[in-house]
Amino acid sequence: MNRSLKAFGVLLIVLGAVFGVVQLGAVDQLVAQRDTSVSVAAETDAYLSIRDEYGSREISNYDCFWFYCYTDEQPRTVAALENRYVADYATVSADVTAIAGASDDTLVVSESPASLTQGESGEVILSCSDTVTDDGTADVTLRIAVSDPVYIYEKTTIRDVSYDCDSNP
Repeated sequence: MNRSLKAFGVLLIVLGAVFGVVQLGAVDQLVAQRDTSVSVAAETDAYLSIRDEYGSREISNYDCFWFYCYTDEQPRTVAALENRYVADYATVSADVTAIAGASDDTLVVSESPASLTQGESGEVILSCSDTVTDDGTADVTLRIAVSDPVYIYEKTTIRDVSYDCDSNP
């Protein structure tokens, strides 16, 4: 009996060593080749529609009548946003991130929606900043972000925006 018990003990030790070294079906890593594709949603399918609404009308901070010029802010709508998601966007923000052809602080977002309910539209309006006096034409890049319940971050560029920002008309 003692000899049988020793043989059984040695058998258990050998089996333990074998099972400790040999894997019994566990997978550490699996490599497979899969095809993927990425595409941008069409404007009609986008959760946030961003349309260029700039109509080539000059952004200015003054107006002149005959020889008399006076301060008269003339901001312009440059983009239209529409919520096409199945829920409300609690937070909407629009900022100028770059202006190609002018100083980055020449134009600022003077109005944009703070939130958009489902199906609602809003406008992004640019005006002259108070810090720069300049005139010309530039490409303005806007950063549009919405959040809650989903986060969408988009940059869009409005081409050939005409502006005349003069501090002393």
